[in-house]
Amino acid sequence: MTPCAVTTGFFTLGKCGRMAVAGCPSCGRAICADHIADGGLCPECAAARNQLSHPAAAAARRRRAYRQRSSEQYADAVWYTGFDTYDRAAFDPGAGASQDYLDDGDDALVDS
Repeated sequence: MTPCAVTTGFFTLGKCGRMAVAGCPSCGRAICADHIADGGLCPECAAARNQLSHPAAAAARRRRAYRQRSSEQYADAVWYTGFDTYDRAAFDPGAGASQDYLDDGDDALVDS
């Protein structure tokens, strides 16, 4: 089974992880029964269409609005799009094997 790929959280983002029951007709993202918004859309696609009746869609809209406001406030419209895979890998638990985020032992130079 495919896990739900809906982003949850605000300060600490993560994937839902429950078993998906459908796919979003707009983007194809796997979604569980708890995250299906009006029209079978995922919360992010529902928020993009201003269909905010589902709580997860409203949360997605607030995250989107926060990122937009903060990029305007700091005059940096590409802040959230400027990260590359190396930057994002620190937040991906499975990326440790390909990046230098694993524990190298007590004698390692940079480990904290």
